[in-house]
Amino acid sequence: MALSFVKENGIARIGLNRPDAKNALDTGLLRDLETACMDLKSVIPVLTGARPPQTDDETWMVQDPTGMFRAMLRQREWDKPVIAAVHGLCLTGGFEMVMGTDLRVASEDALFQMREATFGIMPIGGSNVFLPRQIPLAAAKEILLLGDYIPAARLYDWGFLNRVVPKEKLLDEAMVLAERVAGNGPLAVQGCMRCMRETAEMDIDPAMAREIEIGLPIFSSADAREGVAAFKEKRRPKYRGK
Repeated sequence: MALSFVKENGIARIGLNRPDAKNALDTGLLRDLETACMDLKSVIPVLTGARPPQTDDETWMVQDPTGMFRAMLRQREWDKPVIAAVHGLCLTGGFEMVMGTDLRVASEDALFQMREATFGIMPIGGSNVFLPRQIPLAAAKEILLLGDYIPAARLYDWGFLNRVVPKEKLLDEAMVLAERVAGNGPLAVQGCMRCMRETAEMDIDPAMAREIEIGLPIFSSADAREGVAAFKEKRRPKYRGK
């Protein structure tokens, strides 16, 4: 299987498993990813019209490009946090997928690259929009226009990554973050995610008003009462998402 999926204790682990292709995103894997939540050699010729679709997966990609974009996290309509754990090479579509995640852990050996411009094409998985909003503008232009490899340490310095750890600790660190998020009140987590997503392009006054609209109902929830009670009683809260 090119995609692994395990769900346990409220945490879903989705892994890319194409070692022979260095986890490149081919159309089958993109379709599997879209169902669950690029390989340049197979994806780009179809998207550019160099050859017609030859498989059901390639036909799906051409007929429903929004499905491909959802798989790459370009279009996020849900409020559950996504955590990336990256090692080795993270190129083009894989890099763009990381841009659509919420918390990011990379191993010390991880290298990131957006090389589309060197092939005479423009990336359309969200990088031109995401990067200038997530890191300094000059850094975003360097990544997109030069096509160089960028080490994890440099992306950490630019604020793109939350953690850079030895490779053997990568999944453990990502799971620590996932477990901490999963242990918080689900309504609170989803409310924060929703508010950040909905107010990203708003002016300050309407954004503040929207924060109150989203947040006040959570203050009156059973989860909020449980959180306060658990704090007073020095125990772990038992949230139910209500």
